[in-house]
Amino acid sequence: MRLIKILMIVLLSIFFEIAFCQNDSFSISQNEYAGRRQQLLSSLDSGTVVVMRSGDYKMRSNDVEYRYRQESNFLYLTGWRSTNRYIIFSPAGFETDGKRNNVFLFTTSQEESKQTKIGTNEIICNISRFQELFKSVLTNAKTLYISAPDLQFVNDWLNDKKIFLDKNAKKELEQRYPDLKVKNALPLFGKFREIKSEAELRLMQKSIVFTWNGLKRAMMDCKPDTWEYELQADIEYEMMHGGADFPSWTSIIGSGENSLILHYDDNRRQMKNGDLVVMDVGAEYDGYACDITRTIPVSGKFTKAQTEVYNIVLKAQEEVIKIVKPGITMKDMDAKAKEVIVQAGFGKFIRHGVTHPVGIDVHDIWASDTLRAGMVMTVEPGIYIPTDADSIASDFRGFGIRIEDDVLVTESGCEVMTKNVPKEIDEIERLMRKK
Repeated sequence: MRLIKILMIVLLSIFFEIAFCQNDSFSISQNEYAGRRQQLLSSLDSGTVVVMRSGDYKMRSNDVEYRYRQESNFLYLTGWRSTNRYIIFSPAGFETDGKRNNVFLFTTSQEESKQTKIGTNEIICNISRFQELFKSVLTNAKTLYISAPDLQFVNDWLNDKKIFLDKNAKKELEQRYPDLKVKNALPLFGKFREIKSEAELRLMQKSIVFTWNGLKRAMMDCKPDTWEYELQADIEYEMMHGGADFPSWTSIIGSGENSLILHYDDNRRQMKNGDLVVMDVGAEYDGYACDITRTIPVSGKFTKAQTEVYNIVLKAQEEVIKIVKPGITMKDMDAKAKEVIVQAGFGKFIRHGVTHPVGIDVHDIWASDTLRAGMVMTVEPGIYIPTDADSIASDFRGFGIRIEDDVLVTESGCEVMTKNVPKEIDEIERLMRKK
């Protein structure tokens, strides 16, 4: 029976890889991008203008850049993957090239111009026209929303002060246009991005498959004296081999006392017999992330104390998932997780909330914390018991346990999108015996 269950897990992962990873038609369509722009436009009043700028390359060292990743809201509205791009939204409209337009997309790429589907009130312009058209649409505007990755503070460490670029830009614009109020555009996007389309969910499911393949490989390779970075390499190899664009963030592989560090990412420790290792990882595919955490015993078998704490965390997660449905709040979810853990006597070892949204960003944005059908979030309770926790027996000290799944809110309840990633103790131990 054990061999059959292991074979079933392997066959399921192969099936999902074939089903999801070889079908490029799951990408967001140009019609969907155009619909998103119209949705944002229709939410604005006639005196409002929204201006957006694509992300910049980030420097890694000297003249070496990190691999480029588009700013999330710009990606959400266009699908464009290049820097030096702009968008202007103007509900009042402005006549350009013989027709009145409300959405202006600026690019230098002929390919983007050809492939981007535009609506009847949209136009694609060369980037060289941005300042001309931007000044024109601001003439009668009352409110300007700005979404740009570089409008933030710079730390002037020599003079020990912060310089806020957005305040300087706002001051100059409001001096030039006395009737204009300048605001941050970020709050505009939460209400649109919080509900996921079918295409978005398919992309997220793809990222889950890549991540599960990586976790499976890491579970089977894990043993005493393995290094944390070896498990990281296993996971990220399978992600990239499957077709993921990036890890959604720097993989967290925390063993022993490192399992107590929530955002540990050095991954340089050699794991020892008796340790637990927390693997908090996620792939990004075509702009969409997932977020999965599994905690496993380095030896392949949980100790009695580890088993007790693990089952409390698992019960807390299961009880939270049971209540997920439209109308409940993230606070309700936190309260349920806390209730279970406190009743078990481990309340003082809770270190974080039980949920956050997932989507284009691994910590995505919502307009409110009340659940609606189509939202996706994590359910991730954890217990973290430090080595100096004198109030508890010594075999319970010095480790953290977190279990995290991605959950879609449905009309009648919820669906665990990561349900094929093993988390029961017997499933994990059986898989780890399959070296």
